[in-house]
Amino acid sequence: MDFLPVSVWYGPERSRAPMVTKIHNVKKVRDDIIQIKELGFNSIRFWYDWLAGEPKPNEWDFETIETLLSITDELGLKVLVQVYTDSAPSWVATEYPDSLFVDRSGLKIETQASPGVCSDHPVVQKHISQFLENLAKVVSKHTSFYAWDIWSEPHIVQWSWIDYMKDPWFCYCENTQKKFKEWLKNKYKDIEKLNEAWYRKHRNWDEVVPPRYTSLSTFSDLLDWISFNIEKISKDLEWKVKTIKSVDKQHIVSSHAAISSVYSLPGIGYGSSDDWKLAEKVDVWGTSFYPKHTGSWMPLKPHHMGVALDATRSSADSRGKEFLLGELQTGLGVTGLDFGVPVTDKDLERWAWLAISRKAKGLNYYAWFQMSVGFEVSGFGLTEPDGSINEKAEAAGTVSKIVTEHMDEFLESEPLPAQAAIIYSIDSYKMIAALRGRSADIIRQDMFGMYKAMMKENINVDFIHIDDLLKKDLKKYKIIFAPFLIALSDECGKVIKDYVENGGTLVADGRGPWVNEKGELALKIPGSGLNEVFGCVEISTSNIKEPINLKSDALDITATDYLCFFEPSSANVLLSYNDKAVALENSFGSGKAYIIGTVIGKAYEHTRYEGNIEFLSKIAKQAGVVSPFSVEVTGVSEDDIEARLSTFNNGYFCFVFNHGEKDVDVKLSFKNNDFGNIKKITDLKSKQVVHFSHNNQITSLSLTLDAQETKVLLIEK
Repeated sequence: MDFLPVSVWYGPERSRAPMVTKIHNVKKVRDDIIQIKELGFNSIRFWYDWLAGEPKPNEWDFETIETLLSITDELGLKVLVQVYTDSAPSWVATEYPDSLFVDRSGLKIETQASPGVCSDHPVVQKHISQFLENLAKVVSKHTSFYAWDIWSEPHIVQWSWIDYMKDPWFCYCENTQKKFKEWLKNKYKDIEKLNEAWYRKHRNWDEVVPPRYTSLSTFSDLLDWISFNIEKISKDLEWKVKTIKSVDKQHIVSSHAAISSVYSLPGIGYGSSDDWKLAEKVDVWGTSFYPKHTGSWMPLKPHHMGVALDATRSSADSRGKEFLLGELQTGLGVTGLDFGVPVTDKDLERWAWLAISRKAKGLNYYAWFQMSVGFEVSGFGLTEPDGSINEKAEAAGTVSKIVTEHMDEFLESEPLPAQAAIIYSIDSYKMIAALRGRSADIIRQDMFGMYKAMMKENINVDFIHIDDLLKKDLKKYKIIFAPFLIALSDECGKVIKDYVENGGTLVADGRGPWVNEKGELALKIPGSGLNEVFGCVEISTSNIKEPINLKSDALDITATDYLCFFEPSSANVLLSYNDKAVALENSFGSGKAYIIGTVIGKAYEHTRYEGNIEFLSKIAKQAGVVSPFSVEVTGVSEDDIEARLSTFNNGYFCFVFNHGEKDVDVKLSFKNNDFGNIKKITDLKSKQVVHFSHNNQITSLSLTLDAQETKVLLIEK
């Protein structure tokens, strides 16, 4: 990318995405856009949907987007266009009733604009392709147009809460079932091989039906259905990208997830997917970021936000793509009668810089106006209800001004290399779904705790997709964490084994690996050859209802959810419970492997017991993980302060975040061997030069941050 957009979503006549309205007062719209530009935004985000674009079959209406782009052409403000194909014109369901989404129960979903219709229907897909092609012809000719976002938060079914259904899964329409059979034919080639895998006696492919539930005997069928849906969403994104690029070969095409896929179960329900697969299909991949949305686990804590951002960055990095925020929360989270925690101007600054500190190359604030209608009415607006400017709008504009002034440096900047990695095992997520798990909560929270241990030590973390283990250079990571790794292929097991044998440090917990990627029980647990790496085998596992404190001379942790007991072969026992080994350390080749018989990260999330974090930090330090800078605080918990560094050719950006509710004094110390001769440090918001001192080894500076304040420092060398 040669431009770092900082935009705000704007809908004329107070329309909310994905709705498109006719413009009745062009002057008012123009004045709004001028105001957005004068605040400092270097770009703006419009949207258009299929419903508005094709009101009648093969009749096209792009008047609203033409008017908007004509205004921005005149004003010289860059534009990103969000495309929605999941709000369908009413005539589609009338003309093609077999295009309606079908739940696993067999119920058809009548569209109410959303969720639209199933694009697996060949005629529907043709109309959507024509819509995209015609939209591209209109939009791409405008000088202000910069980039596409072709799909917002990819799912199979979107923007609807179908409350009369219990646990719906999609889509079981005839067209999707045909695609599934073709997918199975490609995988198994022969019906007898499918029968063997699924435990069936199909006479031919016509008798094959997709699974709708978990059965007692095998869930090979369900694992196939999940994998098919993950790939289907990926191929749907690829189709949309190729269609746009068939007309417009010049402009960037992006897409963004609802939140990183490490947060959710893939392939069932409404159809979440796999960020790593989706990032392959676009020029730029991103995420929505709503740290104060509604929900039981909101607002997000600092390390929760870190996981969401770093996991998305990692998925984009792994495919050689840039990363952006497709949506960044601006106002109060609202879903029906539920309300989130109020959003402040300091939140908008902090969230933006958290993303940029993790390599985001674009920010898109959602949205200029509060939601005027619908299930989120009154939520998520940057301005006041009447559209007047407030401190939040000014703060977001200031972020854009700083980014624009130093754009070359921000475009070039990279976070410090990660010394630690967390494995994202899509196979474990699939297994949870097949085992009737309702959410990815256990893995997600386990990741949170492991990430928190590294964040506390100022260590950057990458997330590694399990499929990438076979092609990624693991040697650069001094430690790898494997949260609740219950499913693992033998092939991946060998890669992990080689990593440890060649000097790496591995930390695993929970009951894993328990099965292979097909859901078949391991002959020895840990499976896939890792019993040798950990120097033990599991002898039993039990659920625990209340947290249990486990303490020895070696460590002091709290356990939740499970206790797994092991018989050591070569491992050193670190912790026992009722005279049975629970946590072990094993030397294997030149490396070390640790297995902890509980979900140590999740246990921290549940109890906030610091011993769990301290243990993980201690292992990392023993593995040689060391931060090139240190942070000292007085008067508050160190959990409230986060510091991150990014490098560019002539210097560094230092981002310092006060997540807490109190003012704080912070001392930062940089090792001269790592950072060289620092000549000047400037606070980019105040434009004040920051005093620092240095000796032969350390450069130090002191800062005072107000509650919730963020400082962005330009360090020149």
